[in-house]
Amino acid sequence: MRPTRSEQHGALTRMPKRPFRASLLAVLALAMLTLSGGATRRAVSETPPPILVELFTSQGCSSCPAADRLLSQLAESDSSIVALAFHVDYWNYIGWTDPFSSSDWSDRQRSYAHELQSNQIYTPQLVVNGRRHGIGSDRRELSTMLAQAATDESAGRLEIEITESSATSLSLRLLTELEPHAGSQDLVAWVALVEDGLETSVGSGENARRTLRNDRVVRRLERVDWLGKSGHTAALDIDIELEWQSDHLSVAAFLQNPDSLHVHAAAAVSLR
Repeated sequence: MRPTRSEQHGALTRMPKRPFRASLLAVLALAMLTLSGGATRRAVSETPPPILVELFTSQGCSSCPAADRLLSQLAESDSSIVALAFHVDYWNYIGWTDPFSSSDWSDRQRSYAHELQSNQIYTPQLVVNGRRHGIGSDRRELSTMLAQAATDESAGRLEIEITESSATSLSLRLLTELEPHAGSQDLVAWVALVEDGLETSVGSGENARRTLRNDRVVRRLERVDWLGKSGHTAALDIDIELEWQSDHLSVAAFLQNPDSLHVHAAAAVSLR
């Protein structure tokens, strides 16, 4: 399916100027309290590490709903996939402002275009483990990319623990342990707050008069710079807006190398 919107690659802004290169064998542990303040919950991923799938999408793009559905199905059916939907803002001028869109997400997509040596960005676009990309609604292409991603080398461990939670914030603690062959490198951890089950009645644009459902919508994305040493820890607080549905939220975390944008660890835990 051909992209319906393209944009020539421009100067990168707000994103790391050089992407991520390193290998991390990720066994990602997430320990957390529910938003209601209940008992501690823990999920531990096994080897091989989960695969990060990022969809760049827009409610203003008529080709995107099919890709949105595919991402939702993938997230629901395969626990080895960590799925994130980034709603870009460069469709907004056409006549419908996507309520989940952000210029930061458009900048993130441009960073991938730079590192993947693409001269354009488009929707819907999938990026798998920061190493390969394709049309977001193409199931066959996605299957090929997932098979390739299953062989990606990794070389470390990332843990994330939710130390406090409330209706308006989460407090996290992150820990890295690198394998000896990983060497000394400057790594970046990203923590995303994600919401499912969002429905929008679109009033104009290419999807006018349609009701769209969006899952895995990234509400917050926080960056933590790492020293590239085992045992390095960092604390992070994430704000939660009151209008977000707490029973539809989850937390995802992943490691990237700021020189190649390659992803080496990923996991997600629901706050339900």
